[in-house]
Amino acid sequence: MEDNEIMKKIRFNRRLLFYILIAVLFVLTTWTIWGNTALMVSTTTISSSRIPASFSGFRIAQVSDLHNAEFEENNGRLLELLSKTEPDIIVITGDLVDAQHTNITTALDFAKEVVRIAPAYYVTGNHEASLSQYST
Repeated sequence: MEDNEIMKKIRFNRRLLFYILIAVLFVLTTWTIWGNTALMVSTTTISSSRIPASFSGFRIAQVSDLHNAEFEENNGRLLELLSKTEPDIIVITGDLVDAQHTNITTALDFAKEVVRIAPAYYVTGNHEASLSQYST
């Protein structure tokens, strides 16, 4: 094979590798953005003889890791989705705020609306724990 042909092949392979890397980066970026902005509903049914009969059909909605995200104005889309699930209780399991971009008003407004849907329970996450408003 001629040197010129070998160089062309090397350039083509490098260009191909570059385009493949760009495509992979694009896919990963798109997947990450979607994963951080998508609302997902998962349903799990738990059966056990150790659960009292009074809990039969009891529905728990869990909200976690919002990081100050807003799904439409005043979290309207999220609140509508929560309401449609008709939960008996709503549990907010941490990271309602983002430690780097904290907006307490967004978090509190969401909490005020959640309790209109069902009784709500809240535990702090690592983002809340790292805020200066909390003592250790």
